Amino acid sequence: MKNVLKVVVAGEVDAGKSTLIGRLLYDTGSLHKAALAEIFQASRLNGNILEFAYLLDGLEEERRGQLTIDTTQAFCRNAKSGFWFIDVPGHAELLKNMLCGSSCSQVAILVTDATKSLTDGTIRHINVLKFLGIEQIVVVLNKLDILDFSKDGFERAKGEISAFFKLIGIKTEYFIPVSARQGDNLAKKSTQIPWYKGPCLISALCSLKGKNKTDKKSRFYFPIQDVYVRKEEPVFVGTILSGQIRKNDAIYVSPEGRVDKIKAIRVLGKDKISAKAPESIGLELVRGDRLSRGQIISNDGKLSASAEITAKILCVQPINPGEKLFFSCTMQQTICSIKQINKFSPISAVAISDSKVSLDKEDVAEVLITCKEPVVVKKFLQVEALGRFVLKNDREIIAVGIIT
Repeated sequence: MKNVLKVVVAGEVDAGKSTLIGRLLYDTGSLHKAALAEIFQASRLNGNILEFAYLLDGLEEERRGQLTIDTTQAFCRNAKSGFWFIDVPGHAELLKNMLCGSSCSQVAILVTDATKSLTDGTIRHINVLKFLGIEQIVVVLNKLDILDFSKDGFERAKGEISAFFKLIGIKTEYFIPVSARQGDNLAKKSTQIPWYKGPCLISALCSLKGKNKTDKKSRFYFPIQDVYVRKEEPVFVGTILSGQIRKNDAIYVSPEGRVDKIKAIRVLGKDKISAKAPESIGLELVRGDRLSRGQIISNDGKLSASAEITAKILCVQPINPGEKLFFSCTMQQTICSIKQINKFSPISAVAISDSKVSLDKEDVAEVLITCKEPVVVKKFLQVEALGRFVLKNDREIIAVGIIT
């Protein structure tokens, strides 16, 4: 199925994310018999009649504690459309997992508990989605069955989230009242909510899917992942990030900016005339010597490299300016440090403050990064893979960043 939409499902602990995805899989007929048998068995063992969250919360620790620990992906489809749902952790201590799961998504479902007021956990997830540049957000107000499908309860919860969205500059056209456990307003309109005139969740996602078609005019970007040798000729292998390329096209190699030409396009040992994103291919160039992993092949003559980068980062560990770090973007890696902190705010806060001396865990900051070697980056909203990076120390990832 072409043009499958990637959808991150975010929300605080106990909002019902896993239940929502599991119920959608069930209602759209996307489950195999073995998966159905598993949730029936797991539900009986845990004293429940039928718990759809067990489809997503695959670890035994998650089932006992009812807490999503890792990101989980599930494919859902109806007669016309397909969706990859990425269920991410809601707990504050699992922020790194949430960032990894959210960063590759085009659309977000924000699941909130309509019986509660706007919580710090929900604010944290909204700020992460905003940080990652995910602009299409469908807000699902769950557990309407507990409120007896009250319109007043829905409007109260919607009003709180709408006010916060307006405050931080997020726009959305969909606020959907649902009961994930009962399946109301997920795969089809619910008869329990006659006062709601909008679409069900799947219909809303289908409308957003049409806005995410690949732009055929996108520039061609291809980071070199490895170099093979075929008949004494180097073959540069990797995955096309965007755009398309044809044999004999002129290209540029960055960061040097030198001009070359496509001599051959190879896939699984066979020659091709053309290739496009997201194909994995091998390229032979007319003058393709002395190239290595991390360099970018493109048809963008204005693509340049820089040793100083201004970006937004979200810290998963404390960071001190001047601390030795490793910058990693696509296949590019180099030593770096934060030269200056321009602005910052905690992820659960609203306002951005002036500069500070060091950054704490869960701080969002605009920073100036100095790299030992020039790197090729683009704005995140232009080319996601070249606009997204991580900062590491000797042991682990300590921040994720985007070029704005």
